[in-house]
Amino acid sequence: MQNEIKISNGYFQLWKAFLKKNQLDWKVLDLTLEQQVLLDEVLSQPIDQQSSYAFFMELICATRQYLDCPNFAFAMAKCISPAHFGLLGYMASRSENLAQALEYVIRFSRLVIDGAHVTQMQYVREGQTIRMFCPLSDAKYIFLHEVTLAAMLYLAKQFVPLDQFPLLQMSFVNVPQIPLKYYQEFYQCKLKFEQPLYEVIFSTEVLSLKPEQADPNLIQLLVKQAEATLLQRAQLTTVAQHLQFIIAEYIKLEQQAPKIEDIAQELHMSVRTLQRKLSQLETSFKVILEEERMKRCEYLLMQKLTLTNIALDLGYSDQSALARAYKAYSGQTLLQKKQQLK
Repeated sequence: MQNEIKISNGYFQLWKAFLKKNQLDWKVLDLTLEQQVLLDEVLSQPIDQQSSYAFFMELICATRQYLDCPNFAFAMAKCISPAHFGLLGYMASRSENLAQALEYVIRFSRLVIDGAHVTQMQYVREGQTIRMFCPLSDAKYIFLHEVTLAAMLYLAKQFVPLDQFPLLQMSFVNVPQIPLKYYQEFYQCKLKFEQPLYEVIFSTEVLSLKPEQADPNLIQLLVKQAEATLLQRAQLTTVAQHLQFIIAEYIKLEQQAPKIEDIAQELHMSVRTLQRKLSQLETSFKVILEEERMKRCEYLLMQKLTLTNIALDLGYSDQSALARAYKAYSGQTLLQKKQQLK
């Protein structure tokens, strides 16, 4: 079905790793011949390729019938490695710090989960805390939310020492799916259930932590590959979203604003065609460019760069030009925002 959620084949490989840890072969499960053929096909494909979430849940149900494992989602999450999240996992593990890793997780989440009903995770900084959140579009995706959140956090704790990862609160839209003690043992923080959103709240102290495998040179190649993968996917929505990906990385790598001619060429269309498509979406190249520059500006503010250096990194002529642009964008002065981020 066109609107069905697709998940990366890494989820299937994670499930296989869980079975291996429990000394099980998937062939002992009660699967139909059609399911076995499809599973063989999925497991032979690249991890970043995407397959049916509905089929994944068929495998989960068959596994639960065979194996008594009440904390199934958490047990699966503990088998995670960066490879299971494919490109996104490698990008997170090679990022310069966890702030950059978080940025990539939000920006490229559709590499892992995609579909018309997917609402991307967002995050905001509130004082000394970071709040990541997303809604639940349908109850049939509860397991997907639980295993994904658990795997993300378990993977993050592999990058940095456990005592330096200050997880403060987890909120769930659903009621507890298993006895509460399993949630408490896994997350070891304040828990809330039957909330409006899934939320992960942690201290801003974590943002400056550097993964042991940080590799700035490799990350540039991975980002370009991630962009290319997303651009090739038919369901990746609009030209505006394509622009956001490309412009954000251009600013980061080139430290200047791209020209519309360069972006149009990257998208294999004329400048006039690009302008017409953006007009149909009631936006423009200039609007998207400034939004991405301001997002990057706020990120650089968190890295404690001087305003002069930020202006140069974003391609502004001087600090005053950046200050005017930011005030027009947010209604705040740069100094006000800098104080807010302290």
